[in-house]
Amino acid sequence: MRSNTVLTVMFVIIVAAVLVGEAYVYTMNNERCSSDVRMNGTNDGIEYSVTSKGSDVYSVLVLDNGPFERIEKYYVYYDDGYGSKLEKVQVPVGAKELTQWYHISQLVTTLNNRGVDNIEVLNAAEIAAAMASDVAVDEATKKGLIVLSGALPDTIYEGDAGDTVFKWINAGGSLYWAGNLLGAYYSTQGGVTPVAEDYQQNFFGMSDCLSTDETGPVLDRIGTNDLGQALSLMNNRTRYGVDLSVANSFSAGYTDGTYGSAVMVKFGNGMICVVAGDHSNEQRHDLAQIIASGASPDSKNAGYAEGRVKRGTASGTMDVSFVAGNNYTVYVYCGGYFTVYGRTTTVVIP
Repeated sequence: MRSNTVLTVMFVIIVAAVLVGEAYVYTMNNERCSSDVRMNGTNDGIEYSVTSKGSDVYSVLVLDNGPFERIEKYYVYYDDGYGSKLEKVQVPVGAKELTQWYHISQLVTTLNNRGVDNIEVLNAAEIAAAMASDVAVDEATKKGLIVLSGALPDTIYEGDAGDTVFKWINAGGSLYWAGNLLGAYYSTQGGVTPVAEDYQQNFFGMSDCLSTDETGPVLDRIGTNDLGQALSLMNNRTRYGVDLSVANSFSAGYTDGTYGSAVMVKFGNGMICVVAGDHSNEQRHDLAQIIASGASPDSKNAGYAEGRVKRGTASGTMDVSFVAGNNYTVYVYCGGYFTVYGRTTTVVIP
């Protein structure tokens, strides 16, 4: 009897810890931290300040994105009348099941905490109409599409190189994908259809460049850049990930030696970003960090600073070799791997 009581108490403690952890990460709002970024008087660097009501580590990342402009609005695809192709994943004891809609709702909250709030959830018909309008009025470069369903809807994709999704990305749109093999399936009302042709060639210009390996986490960070550490990327799964050798790609995070946990690939005037693995909290964190920072296939780390602020304000300066005509973003975030706040400032050098 006593042992059952002990087990019950332990179970309650574990559940409480999980729920408190989720509450801490997802309900800490912008009132806890704030930041300010501005050019210095000589336009060869930035000045920043970070304020916190508690005690937080902070990071300041400057990205040189070359010609890639910062996205102004994000679409999230969700249609409960259409099929999806996702693996059921295990979650910690007491945590809520990671369904597609719950994953989306938590991602939206996570993005809001990082200052990204121009987000619209669209169904299959609505996303097709929005893409067609973006291309027609030449506004695709200002838009991003987030897909967590494991299959693009048949309103924009059926496996043909002339499909709407390719026209939209080519015109400047940015596709963010997480969950399953990009392009392997398209969804229909109530179902999912596999794509028979070489779908990877259409997306990446290369065959057999997506991982189907179900092995566990990998420990090697991608060594060609330090963006993964600068953004505190934590997802170390490479299943469904893109081959690092794909042309015009930029990789961050972790690798198994061939595939990356987060890879951005240039496509025409737009890009495709694939965050590998089945849905998880770590994957959602990385996707939010990449989106909020404004990272792109053209990104280069132009400056980085970190520190700790405790119930006050920390300030600093950073030398940056700005290039005229390039697009820069300065991403300030607090909390490191458990980010509770983020804000991005756009800098364009005339």
